[in-house]
Amino acid sequence: MSTKINARSPFYLSYTTPVAPTPEFTCSIANATGFEVDQEGVITEPTLAFGSIKSFTSSDSGFSNGKYATVTTATTRTVVFKINIPSGFSNTSAATIDCSLQTEQPAKVTSGATPSCSGGVTTSGSIPNQSIASGGNTETINLASYFTQGSSAIAGYTPVNYHPSFVQMSITGSTLTLTSLNVGGVKTVYVRAFDNDANTCTAVQAIQVTVTSVNSLGCSSSSGVTSVGLVGGSITAAGVITQPDALAPIDSMSLTEGGATITSVSANTSSSAQNVTIYFNFTVPAGYSNAGDTLRCPKELVQQGTSLPTFTCDDAGFSGQAIYDTGTINVGTAEKGTIIGVTPVRFDPVFEDTPRTINLSISIPDGFANAGTTKTGGCNITNVKQPAQVPVFGNVDYHIALDFVGSDPADFCQSGFNLSRTTLVKSTATDIEDATYETVAQTDAVGNAFKLFNGQDLYYVVSKQRDTSSLTSNSGDFYIWRIGQNGVINEVYIWNCGGGGNGDGYEI
Repeated sequence: MSTKINARSPFYLSYTTPVAPTPEFTCSIANATGFEVDQEGVITEPTLAFGSIKSFTSSDSGFSNGKYATVTTATTRTVVFKINIPSGFSNTSAATIDCSLQTEQPAKVTSGATPSCSGGVTTSGSIPNQSIASGGNTETINLASYFTQGSSAIAGYTPVNYHPSFVQMSITGSTLTLTSLNVGGVKTVYVRAFDNDANTCTAVQAIQVTVTSVNSLGCSSSSGVTSVGLVGGSITAAGVITQPDALAPIDSMSLTEGGATITSVSANTSSSAQNVTIYFNFTVPAGYSNAGDTLRCPKELVQQGTSLPTFTCDDAGFSGQAIYDTGTINVGTAEKGTIIGVTPVRFDPVFEDTPRTINLSISIPDGFANAGTTKTGGCNITNVKQPAQVPVFGNVDYHIALDFVGSDPADFCQSGFNLSRTTLVKSTATDIEDATYETVAQTDAVGNAFKLFNGQDLYYVVSKQRDTSSLTSNSGDFYIWRIGQNGVINEVYIWNCGGGGNGDGYEI
């Protein structure tokens, strides 16, 4: 059984996704598992159910550069992991939470009555400090020169890298390759060597890596200057400052350039939020041409008032929005709130790069006066580039009528128009009914496709064969395509003028 719907009176189906209450993100929700410290003092970062690890630190003795020193008796270790709060939680605006985890570092005893390991690989000297120019440059190290085998050959090497956005590590055989990214600075990475014997010791070497940049580090980007990249940050009504992220560690904060150091600001007793300018002070790290200089970079942070603020599109923190060459839209993500829809659903393909505007519908999270509602009018993301698609010409023959085209399918049931389907076109559609989003191309004098057909978003009567007959109430079903400016078939209709008046039909 089929249902016919008059195309002049379409039905629209719509629904609103229920918005669940947004909980506070806690360490329990993060649910870290798999945290370990081995006998060499190397930390295995935990796996999280939600969120991602931004960094970690420890105040325990022996902790330095992301690793503990070895110990001769089992020692409890406490590591504080800074975890990025994902969107969809009531405290997302806080950016991160600190979660403390404990584990036991086993002793490394290599001799005596009950050694924890014996024999195995040992270190040979120290791996020299490495300096690499930024931007994908590499340095290689022959690891065999810095480890000595025990009674059995070294079976392999394992990289330990807590800074994957700074430098990348790969090992082939005994050759370690360090590859710089686009960030300057100094970090420490590690390599572990092992054999396959039972209960033998492993060995770990530290490598200090400096990534150098021809640029200096500054408060903002310009020719020859890399921005320190102050991103995020906020102030509570009570005056507690959440520092923004930056490429370099923040040394201190002040309310004026070079002013007295602060750790918080005065409480905001007004019901409305206010903007407060904070100067964040840095010592430029090694790797930049102005290493050792002091930067004092201002950033305006929003300090909440005693009443909740109204959510705006600027609060959302949209990222990752994109349009593919097919016209399909990637809605991306929002730091705050949940994206629940996009308008339009897709674009027609284009054959030159085209800036587009998309509108995102977003549900508003807790922490705002309008929480639990959908942002009125949505949020426009402008100048999203839709890349050109290489035109594809089909080879299936169809015939369309060009003497009369319609702005509505019902136009074709009016009398007095020549609707002979005599113009040959080529299409990627292999079925006249299953043609939505396929393309139509013009043909030359010998029937070869040579460019996409500009349909001007109008309606065309189409048939598989050349047909010079007129359409009447006795013609039966016929097909209509709505063809866009770039040759894309956007709608397919089966129509019949036997219904009288403007006819009767339905969109496939």
